[in-house]
Amino acid sequence: MVAWREPPTYHATALRPLPSDVYIFGYQSMLAQGSLATSIGAHDADYVPARLRDHVRDWSAVRDFAGHPSKRYVHTADWRPAGRVAFANLRARPDAWVNGLCHRVPTGRLDELDFREQGYVRVEVGRDLAPYPGHDLVPGRPAYAYIDPTPDPQPAPVSRAYYDMGRLGAQAIAERVPGFAADYLASTRPPATLADDLAFVFIGADGRHLWLLDEADSSLTLLLRFAHPQFPAGTDRSAEADRPVTAGLAWLDLRSPGPRTGHHPRIPPGLATGLVGRPDPASPCWLVRLAAVELPETSAGQLETLAADPDPWVRRAALVRLGDKR
Repeated sequence: MVAWREPPTYHATALRPLPSDVYIFGYQSMLAQGSLATSIGAHDADYVPARLRDHVRDWSAVRDFAGHPSKRYVHTADWRPAGRVAFANLRARPDAWVNGLCHRVPTGRLDELDFREQGYVRVEVGRDLAPYPGHDLVPGRPAYAYIDPTPDPQPAPVSRAYYDMGRLGAQAIAERVPGFAADYLASTRPPATLADDLAFVFIGADGRHLWLLDEADSSLTLLLRFAHPQFPAGTDRSAEADRPVTAGLAWLDLRSPGPRTGHHPRIPPGLATGLVGRPDPASPCWLVRLAAVELPETSAGQLETLAADPDPWVRRAALVRLGDKR
């Protein structure tokens, strides 16, 4: 008979002095090369593959993006915000093992990772980690994983592109770490539903840049610059600014010089026209209305209308522009 161990109770990491570097155990999106760098601007190809005991990987970290302040998934046909979407989580299961990568992260960048992993708790897991043969963890260096302490029992769709960040990332890692991809599949509960029509957009931790993420390769497209931060900024850096531009979207990326004309299957023609021309405050697309808030020529009356917009991001941006501190 297998001895039962009580499931762990996850709490936020206690405040205490930390060394200059810690390990972050990444088990899904951080398996994709370049993903970690989108948040902290660091090189993430140097890692220690490891297994975490008494856990499996599932999809119980569910987020409802209807009112999320800085992140949302959108349906690519019309760019309406998605509702409930599921993400990877670690769930306790005695005598199981889940694999991942231990990335060395400067302690001073943890706030930026905490911002990225909103809804998760940073949990110390070092005592339950075992590196793969031929690899070693630095003794005494703390190790953490981001875990959702309140898993949602109701299934929700998982973005296929997000799922592939882990699955294909594990296959690439297996070229250096034999068996890693097989371990990934063995320690992962299959998603209930994979959705092909989702794209991920987010406002960076500096509160001033709206990005579109290509989950296939962790490249980014800068969609919008805000004149004023949209929330209290966690950093004055834009770690994302140095990431490659998503293939086929250079014409839309505000970092790229040249005319803003082109086409891409993720950007409906009406949305593209609204973004690269003069954004219409009355557009049916929330993103075009959001861009209109930033136009200098948008009148005070139009801003007042946008401050009552059905979309919370548009409302917030308009209130910030009007100087409303509520």
